Amino acid sequence: MIQHAKHLLLGFIIIFISSGFAQAQLLNVESIRADADTSGWYGQLNFNLSLSQYDDQVLQFTNNTNISFFSEKHAYLFLNRLKLVNLDGASVISSGYSHLRSTFVRENRISPELFLQYQYNNNLGLQNRFLAGAGFRYTLFNSDSWEGSFSSSVMAEYEEWQEDGLPLVENEYIKSSSNLSLRGILNPQTSFLLIGYYQARPSEFFEARSILETQLQVKINKHISLSVQFAASYDADPVIDIPNWTYELSNGLVIKF
Repeated sequence: MIQHAKHLLLGFIIIFISSGFAQAQLLNVESIRADADTSGWYGQLNFNLSLSQYDDQVLQFTNNTNISFFSEKHAYLFLNRLKLVNLDGASVISSGYSHLRSTFVRENRISPELFLQYQYNNNLGLQNRFLAGAGFRYTLFNSDSWEGSFSSSVMAEYEEWQEDGLPLVENEYIKSSSNLSLRGILNPQTSFLLIGYYQARPSEFFEARSILETQLQVKINKHISLSVQFAASYDADPVIDIPNWTYELSNGLVIKF
């Protein structure tokens, strides 16, 4: 019974990690843009640490490190994420990504973008994923409190998958990715972000991954905020045997500098 409960708990952890494994970096990109009201350097550190004890002890640690430079015309962003889950002293989840993005003529209504990314998730069998893409960001509206935008891009993706005891599987894809984002200020202490995006191969456009992400940040002071995030995703054709629908709810501490 205890062994069965262990496997069940591990299964739930894998499902939750799978949704965050999608593309939370886009939420972080928009969060940085919301803070960058003038030219200069900006940074965010986000920490999330949780410990639970039932029949088993589960320790989960997440860190987001985001650094960006906004010049008079352009923006350059670097995002890094690391997530570790430890079950009864053994590491069962290790995933992360590094994301580099440039937005040109950022104050224009239409802004070209370039991006590079490296990603891995050892537990799911994703050994390496590299992608590079280009696209544009179109500002739908922009007021003192609210901004809406639409982005579309094309990217080349190379990935390596390997499950225990099985040969390495290599995939190469060309994909399109589009998203709508809304961000705003609810009151002087509270900000809100909402992003929905659709990612697919052109040959299988209706067998896509659709993701909805939200974030609520509450300021404690100028440099520290509390953050609550929710992500729900639907993958029409998962690479591994996980549910089509996955979700994750998380909260943490954000340090801005």
